[in-house]
Amino acid sequence: MNRRQFLKTAAITPIALILGAKFIATLRPYPLQELQTRLRAMQPDRLISLGSWNVSQIFQHCAQSIRYSIYGYPEHYSALFKNTAGKLALNAFAAKGSMHHPLDEVIPGAPALQADVPNDVALRELMYELQQFINWQGELAAHFAYGSLTKAQYYSAHYLHLQSHLQEIQQV
Repeated sequence: MNRRQFLKTAAITPIALILGAKFIATLRPYPLQELQTRLRAMQPDRLISLGSWNVSQIFQHCAQSIRYSIYGYPEHYSALFKNTAGKLALNAFAAKGSMHHPLDEVIPGAPALQADVPNDVALRELMYELQQFINWQGELAAHFAYGSLTKAQYYSAHYLHLQSHLQEIQQV
Protein backbone atom coordinates (compact mmCIF):
# COMPACT_ATOMS: atom_id res chain seq x y z
CA MET A 1 0.00 0.00 0.00
CA ASN A 2 1.44 3.36 -0.95
CA ARG A 3 1.31 6.43 1.24
CA ARG A 4 -1.62 7.98 -0.61
CA GLN A 5 -3.74 4.83 -0.24
CA PHE A 6 -2.82 4.60 3.43
CA LEU A 7 -3.84 8.20 4.13
CA LYS A 8 -7.08 7.77 2.22
CA THR A 9 -7.90 4.59 4.14
CA ALA A 10 -6.95 6.24 7.43
CA ALA A 11 -9.32 9.14 6.69
CA ILE A 12 -12.25 7.01 5.50
CA THR A 13 -12.14 4.26 8.16
CA PRO A 14 -13.37 6.37 11.12
CA ILE A 15 -16.19 7.81 9.02
CA ALA A 16 -17.25 4.32 7.92
CA LEU A 17 -17.19 3.10 11.53
CA ILE A 18 -19.28 6.03 12.74
CA LEU A 19 -21.85 5.64 9.98
CA GLY A 20 -21.93 1.88 10.51
CA ALA A 21 -22.58 2.27 14.23
CA LYS A 22 -25.30 4.82 13.56
CA PHE A 23 -26.94 2.50 11.03
CA ILE A 24 -26.82 -0.49 13.39
CA ALA A 25 -28.21 1.68 16.19
CA THR A 26 -31.30 2.44 14.08
CA LEU A 27 -31.97 -1.26 13.52
CA ARG A 28 -32.22 -2.21 17.21
CA PRO A 29 -35.63 -1.98 18.85
CA TYR A 30 -35.81 -0.20 22.20
CA PRO A 31 -39.29 -1.03 23.54
CA LEU A 32 -39.89 1.19 26.55
CA GLN A 33 -43.23 -0.60 27.02
CA GLU A 34 -41.30 -3.76 27.98
CA LEU A 35 -39.50 -1.79 30.66
CA GLN A 36 -42.86 -0.45 31.88
CA THR A 37 -44.06 -4.03 32.27
CA ARG A 38 -40.88 -4.93 34.13
CA LEU A 39 -41.26 -1.93 36.45
CA ARG A 40 -44.94 -2.74 37.14
CA ALA A 41 -43.95 -6.27 38.18
CA MET A 42 -41.49 -5.02 40.79
CA GLN A 43 -42.37 -5.26 44.46
CA PRO A 44 -40.87 -2.02 45.84
CA ASP A 45 -40.61 -3.27 49.43
CA ARG A 46 -38.58 -6.29 48.31
CA LEU A 47 -35.93 -4.46 46.28
CA ILE A 48 -32.31 -3.86 47.19
CA SER A 49 -29.57 -1.94 45.46
CA LEU A 50 -26.17 -3.39 44.70
CA GLY A 51 -24.70 0.06 44.06
CA SER A 52 -23.90 3.19 46.03
CA TRP A 53 -27.40 4.66 45.58
CA ASN A 54 -30.40 3.06 47.22
CA VAL A 55 -33.29 1.80 45.07
CA SER A 56 -35.30 4.99 45.52
CA GLN A 57 -32.41 7.17 44.40
CA ILE A 58 -31.94 5.03 41.29
CA PHE A 59 -35.63 5.43 40.41
CA GLN A 60 -35.50 9.18 41.11
CA HIS A 61 -32.42 9.59 38.92
CA CYS A 62 -34.01 7.73 36.00
CA ALA A 63 -37.22 9.75 36.41
CA GLN A 64 -35.21 12.99 36.34
CA SER A 65 -33.49 11.96 33.13
CA ILE A 66 -36.77 11.18 31.40
CA ARG A 67 -38.47 14.36 32.68
CA TYR A 68 -35.59 16.53 31.49
CA SER A 69 -35.83 15.11 27.98
CA ILE A 70 -39.22 16.83 27.75
CA TYR A 71 -38.71 19.99 29.84
CA GLY A 72 -34.97 20.59 29.52
CA TYR A 73 -31.83 19.63 31.40
CA PRO A 74 -30.60 22.12 34.01
CA GLU A 75 -27.00 22.17 32.72
CA HIS A 76 -25.27 21.06 29.53
CA TYR A 77 -21.86 19.99 28.41
CA SER A 78 -20.28 22.13 25.71
CA ALA A 79 -21.68 22.12 22.19
CA LEU A 80 -18.35 20.72 21.01
CA PHE A 81 -18.65 17.77 23.38
CA LYS A 82 -22.31 17.11 22.54
CA ASN A 83 -21.65 17.16 18.79
CA THR A 84 -18.56 14.96 18.93
CA ALA A 85 -17.94 12.63 21.86
CA GLY A 86 -21.57 12.76 23.02
CA LYS A 87 -23.03 11.74 19.66
CA LEU A 88 -20.35 9.09 19.19
CA ALA A 89 -21.03 7.62 22.64
CA LEU A 90 -24.79 7.45 22.11
CA ASN A 91 -24.40 5.78 18.71
CA ALA A 92 -21.89 3.30 20.14
CA PHE A 93 -24.21 2.46 23.06
CA ALA A 94 -27.21 2.06 20.77
CA ALA A 95 -25.27 -0.07 18.28
CA LYS A 96 -23.94 -2.28 21.08
CA GLY A 97 -27.30 -2.50 22.81
CA SER A 98 -25.99 -1.53 26.22
CA MET A 99 -24.82 1.58 28.04
CA HIS A 100 -21.93 1.82 30.44
CA HIS A 101 -21.49 4.90 32.59
CA PRO A 102 -20.81 5.66 36.26
CA LEU A 103 -24.05 4.58 37.92
CA ASP A 104 -23.75 7.06 40.76
CA GLU A 105 -23.12 10.09 38.58
CA VAL A 106 -25.80 12.76 38.99
CA ILE A 107 -27.29 14.74 36.15
CA PRO A 108 -25.46 18.09 36.06
CA GLY A 109 -27.47 20.72 37.91
CA ALA A 110 -30.23 18.32 38.99
CA PRO A 111 -31.59 18.52 42.52
CA ALA A 112 -30.06 16.09 44.99
CA LEU A 113 -31.60 12.63 45.12
CA GLN A 114 -33.44 12.04 48.40
CA ALA A 115 -32.38 8.84 50.17
CA ASP A 116 -35.49 8.78 52.36
CA VAL A 117 -38.16 8.70 49.62
CA PRO A 118 -39.96 5.35 49.83
CA ASN A 119 -39.26 2.95 46.95
CA ASP A 120 -42.92 2.76 45.96
CA VAL A 121 -43.17 6.56 45.65
CA ALA A 122 -40.00 6.79 43.56
CA LEU A 123 -41.12 3.88 41.37
CA ARG A 124 -44.51 5.53 40.74
CA GLU A 125 -42.69 8.75 39.78
CA LEU A 126 -40.49 6.84 37.33
CA MET A 127 -43.45 5.03 35.78
CA TYR A 128 -45.33 8.34 35.47
CA GLU A 129 -42.40 10.09 33.76
CA LEU A 130 -41.90 7.14 31.43
CA GLN A 131 -45.57 7.23 30.37
CA GLN A 132 -45.39 11.02 29.92
CA PHE A 133 -42.42 10.59 27.60
CA ILE A 134 -44.10 7.82 25.58
CA ASN A 135 -47.21 9.99 25.15
CA TRP A 136 -45.29 13.22 24.45
CA GLN A 137 -46.02 14.68 21.01
CA GLY A 138 -44.14 17.97 21.33
CA GLU A 139 -40.57 18.97 20.74
CA LEU A 140 -37.97 17.30 22.93
CA ALA A 141 -35.23 19.13 24.80
CA ALA A 142 -31.60 18.65 23.91
CA HIS A 143 -29.80 16.06 26.03
CA PHE A 144 -27.10 17.48 28.29
CA ALA A 145 -24.41 15.17 26.83
CA TYR A 146 -25.82 13.94 23.50
CA GLY A 147 -27.35 17.16 22.16
CA SER A 148 -30.48 17.27 20.01
CA LEU A 149 -32.13 13.88 19.67
CA THR A 150 -35.11 12.54 17.79
CA LYS A 151 -37.80 10.70 19.74
CA ALA A 152 -36.40 7.40 18.44
CA GLN A 153 -32.93 8.35 19.66
CA TYR A 154 -34.37 9.31 23.04
CA TYR A 155 -36.18 5.95 23.14
CA SER A 156 -32.82 4.22 22.79
CA ALA A 157 -31.09 6.55 25.28
CA HIS A 158 -33.82 6.10 27.92
CA TYR A 159 -34.10 2.37 27.35
CA LEU A 160 -30.35 1.81 27.64
CA HIS A 161 -30.06 4.15 30.63
CA LEU A 162 -32.87 2.39 32.50
CA GLN A 163 -31.49 -1.04 31.64
CA SER A 164 -28.09 -0.03 32.93
CA HIS A 165 -29.48 1.21 36.26
CA LEU A 166 -31.93 -1.68 36.70
CA GLN A 167 -28.97 -4.06 36.69
CA GLU A 168 -28.12 -2.65 40.11
CA ILE A 169 -31.50 -3.59 41.56
CA GLN A 170 -32.41 -7.05 42.80
CA GLN A 171 -35.51 -8.47 44.39
CA VAL A 172 -35.10 -10.31 47.71
